[in-house]
Amino acid sequence: MRIPSFTHILTGLGALLFPLAAYAGSFSLSEQSVSGLGSAFAGAASEASDASVLFFNPAGIVLLDQGELQLGGHLISPSATFSNQGSRYSLPGTPFDGAPIRGGNGGDASVFATVPNFYLTQPVLRNSRHGDLSVGLGVSVPFGLQTNYESGWVGRYQALRTKLTTFDIQPTVAYRIFDRLSLGASLDIQYASARLTQAIDFGLAAQPLLGPFYARVPAPFRAATQLAYANAGFVPGGSDGVSEVSGDDWSFGYTLGALLEYKKGGEDGFFQDGHLGVSFRSGVDHTLEGRGDFRRVPVITAPGAPAQFPFPNALQSVFFAQDASAKLDLPEIVRVSVYQRFAQRFAIMGDVTWTHWSRLQTVPIVFSNPGTPASVLQIKYDDATRYAFGFEWAATKRLTLRTGFAYDETPIRGEQFRTPRIPDNDRYFLSAGARWTATSWMDLDVGYAHLFVNDPTTNLTDNQGHNLRGSYDASVDILSASVTLRWGGPRETPQYSGKDSAVYRK
Repeated sequence: MRIPSFTHILTGLGALLFPLAAYAGSFSLSEQSVSGLGSAFAGAASEASDASVLFFNPAGIVLLDQGELQLGGHLISPSATFSNQGSRYSLPGTPFDGAPIRGGNGGDASVFATVPNFYLTQPVLRNSRHGDLSVGLGVSVPFGLQTNYESGWVGRYQALRTKLTTFDIQPTVAYRIFDRLSLGASLDIQYASARLTQAIDFGLAAQPLLGPFYARVPAPFRAATQLAYANAGFVPGGSDGVSEVSGDDWSFGYTLGALLEYKKGGEDGFFQDGHLGVSFRSGVDHTLEGRGDFRRVPVITAPGAPAQFPFPNALQSVFFAQDASAKLDLPEIVRVSVYQRFAQRFAIMGDVTWTHWSRLQTVPIVFSNPGTPASVLQIKYDDATRYAFGFEWAATKRLTLRTGFAYDETPIRGEQFRTPRIPDNDRYFLSAGARWTATSWMDLDVGYAHLFVNDPTTNLTDNQGHNLRGSYDASVDILSASVTLRWGGPRETPQYSGKDSAVYRK
């Protein structure tokens, strides 16, 4: 393998635009409901215990017989520390092949983050003949990630800082027919923005130009010229610059849902309310447009060299501030959930969520300067599935306790595709939560989850020949809280059997 050409260098540089990997489930965020967090989001599309069901299944809001306003937030504290295991240059056929890449481990790359949720629902019509109609509005953050490495770390050519943010505005309508079947639909108005930095190995980038130049230098002066340029930083790892790319876009999608109340709470027997929910969240296609900026782009010159390179501004003629755009196709998501209450006080929930990550195979990146070649970022994701199981206990007439477990697959195929933008791997999700009904019109929810992440390993080689080898020690902690306010409309209140036991209607 020879040292890469400018086209290869720029193709690798195109990977700056979008960090398409994060903790398991890639950069999709499940943290859209505090009550759902307590049960690991099992039954998220079927329980309909509060207004947050709007995100997971818009049909579920019709089960809420009062108006609801919910404000929630999730504090996400990830940890990801890298251990270098022989990162090197992979440049067969050159003097640099196998040379170690200098740098540290980058510190803890994770960044503390806050994910907010806002939901508003309102019953419009309750009529035994014509059916039930409800409307709602949600504001959420369905995708996002952030990492920050130390500037001199060994993987700086793949990533320094990564920040991807989205938020959805989700107007929703739902209708219940035949007393048991509810249908719902949402319009997803989505904003996405990205800001990414990484180091550029200009010492390596200059080699395709300096090689022919050295060959033309007269033999008596060649060694001294090469030494002067090496001392000036024109060797791999000798002259680093920084690239920062940012872009944003508005786009649209939709969510459809259905919820079947296959068993009603008023029916006799050991089992009470039983719900089956199904939802489909469409993919959203973005064309992010923004700027690419390059800092510390060197002039190819070496003081004291017997011969001087005739085109000293060659790198600066390519690496300069310009417009850039890229197409990012976010995946479809299908959820199937079940909720079953039994023995009056208890409930079990289950959920299977499938994400169509395989539609993310390539990301074409286009620069405004005709002399800067377009590039294609190879993603090669697989589809991924999340499995969750949850349990709920109505401990008293005011206190409900929850716990849950989930297994979440990563869409990354293997270590050769794992980017340090955020180390992603399969994870196990263990959670607990509680709801306190403070008054007849207010609920307070809290939740906590710890995510056990299988130690991610990477053996990623970029298009310049930087081979990053190592492993991560990764985990995530999530602490959440929300307040739900209710008003108006009919309300199914707790019914009591005896002095202390409570029978809860959903």
